[in-house]
Amino acid sequence: MLLGQIALDLFLILVLVSLATPAWSETSTETTSDRHPLSLSLDYNPPTGKDPPEPRRDGGRRPGIPATDKPLTALVPEYYPGLTISEHPTFWIYVPYSSEIPHSAEFILWDENEDIVYETTYQLTGTPGIVSFHLPENAPGLEIDQTYRWDFIFTVGDGRGDAVVTPQIMRVVLSDGLINQIEKATTPRERIFIYAINGLWHDALTELAELRRQSPTDEELLADWEVLLSASGINLDDMISEPLI
Repeated sequence: MLLGQIALDLFLILVLVSLATPAWSETSTETTSDRHPLSLSLDYNPPTGKDPPEPRRDGGRRPGIPATDKPLTALVPEYYPGLTISEHPTFWIYVPYSSEIPHSAEFILWDENEDIVYETTYQLTGTPGIVSFHLPENAPGLEIDQTYRWDFIFTVGDGRGDAVVTPQIMRVVLSDGLINQIEKATTPRERIFIYAINGLWHDALTELAELRRQSPTDEELLADWEVLLSASGINLDDMISEPLI
């Protein structure tokens, strides 16, 4: 009788523990938990059914461009437009060239009719590393369900050579259910997970990158960064160790 009561008590304890476990629990899979024990189950879920976008990496060395171990790289998905819910999103690019050499950086946003929506030229500082470009609030915003191409061009000197990436981005509308999930998120990290699970690449990447800029030595955020950049359909493992400028 006593043994039966003990077994019942143990069962009730296990039930209570399972009910108390938060929804954002640590993963036990070999691919995430074993490699990144500090990271939650950051499961990036890529969209499907899209044609491959334009190249996200510069195609090769050109005259006048310095030789580097890694090419100019847009931090975007591999085979489909990066999705966002933002009207004025942030774009992320790995620039392997030193900002100390004479150069210019150009950003151009094109609509589906190949008309220029926005363009600007500026100087970089602090590279090599991962830089960001935020579409200004006074620029035309992205329209929902429209695919845009964005070009980032690094030009050396007075045009002696340039490196180019030309990926794509699409803005999607939030469903009522997703709005509810985001509003219930209690931390920025939970919000990142919601973005990732719903395939919202630019939003997940931007919020995580900004957190890492604020806390560059945070091991938990670094683990999330590793998981996100090495996710299936992303495969940007070679960017994990690059600094955020």
